[in-house]
Amino acid sequence: MPNDPLLADSLTIPYGVARVTPENLRHTPLVGIDIAAHAPLRLGDGPYRHNVVAEEVDDPFGDDDAGVGAARLDILRRLHLRDCDVFDKYLRRWIDLYFEFVVAEVRENSEELQALVLAPELAFDPLLWGMAALRPLPRAHIPITDGAFVGVDIAIWDGHEVIAIVFAGSEKAQHAKKLDGQVRLVMVEPLLEHGGEAGGLDIISERLGDTVTRFWRGLVVPPDPFGPAPFRFGQETAPSF
Repeated sequence: MPNDPLLADSLTIPYGVARVTPENLRHTPLVGIDIAAHAPLRLGDGPYRHNVVAEEVDDPFGDDDAGVGAARLDILRRLHLRDCDVFDKYLRRWIDLYFEFVVAEVRENSEELQALVLAPELAFDPLLWGMAALRPLPRAHIPITDGAFVGVDIAIWDGHEVIAIVFAGSEKAQHAKKLDGQVRLVMVEPLLEHGGEAGGLDIISERLGDTVTRFWRGLVVPPDPFGPAPFRFGQETAPSF
């Protein structure tokens, strides 16, 4: 396809808004992806808007006994909820469920992750590895030809392809058919709050597969958008928001 943005060396995905127009594009959150680098976009990669992060950091985590990993993941969860429509209960439920899945995946493999710690004498919280999970972009807009975009419920870049998640039966599901063959299009049933179809953590790995499991593979340390941390040994200490 001529001038197909998905075949270029880089890709820019707007997200967090209902629609993209030439007028609002420059004020819309964007994620730039270096397609040629084949590097996944992870929760810890950022960039996140500094003022929004500051607001969430100022809102204390409800569990006083939680470690630094759980607290940081909760901040990231709330940042992603901000990018959802406040009335879109299915999208917000999916984001909550995805972060629950990330925590469960880390805890299930905590012994393996503890063995990866470069300095065992440090008290390292395995949940910090949760920031290596792939980053979901709520209300993302996938660029197609001639400057147009196709809106999806969630977009994920796994280092090789765009995964576009769309709730079945919605208006977006109809428009997303334009992306078929260009991205990995995943139709999911709306997630239910209390049990029922598509209501459990298993739906994440069932629909997205190995892409979202054991997300620390190939990494020495998890990416960190919050600045200095116990696992940071290099000189790069600036937050990525």
